[in-house]
Amino acid sequence: MIYYLLLPILLLLLVIIQSTILDIFALRWIGLEISLIVVIYAGFRLDAVRGGLLSLLLGFFLDCLTSAIFGLYTFLYTAIFYFSMIVAGKVYAEKPVFIASFTGLCTLLEGLAIVLLYRFFFAADIFYAIPKIFIPQAVVLGLLSPLFFRLFQRFEVFLHARDTRPARQVRARSVQE
Repeated sequence: MIYYLLLPILLLLLVIIQSTILDIFALRWIGLEISLIVVIYAGFRLDAVRGGLLSLLLGFFLDCLTSAIFGLYTFLYTAIFYFSMIVAGKVYAEKPVFIASFTGLCTLLEGLAIVLLYRFFFAADIFYAIPKIFIPQAVVLGLLSPLFFRLFQRFEVFLHARDTRPARQVRARSVQE
């Protein structure tokens, strides 16, 4: 229950941090999309309902704050989540090299989709952004993704932690008390 209450708040906080603080550190050269790593992690680790909800909310928040085409990130993140879920069911997705290469591939696919959709909707020719922005972004996210996967595993354990102490014995009251 706490998962569904904290999820929107944490995702909105992630999007705000990603679009403000991380852009300052990257000097607007390449964007560090930690949200994309979260969606890929959800595809590898969560079920369809929880991960789908997470990717929809994350895409929606990104659309509201950063997108020129409304629904772009909602569609892309949901598609990447289900693509990650399919791939995770077919291969062993625990090796850092696989995680890094898959994150890089998803980043490139996201960049290519953005370039094509901007070309279609706005007739904007931004193909120059692929080698200049999206390839370095794919490399950086690919290198950072195994580290974030470990961090998310620790955070996931925190969310699912339960009290494992045995229940205290209930003592019956005596009639004389």
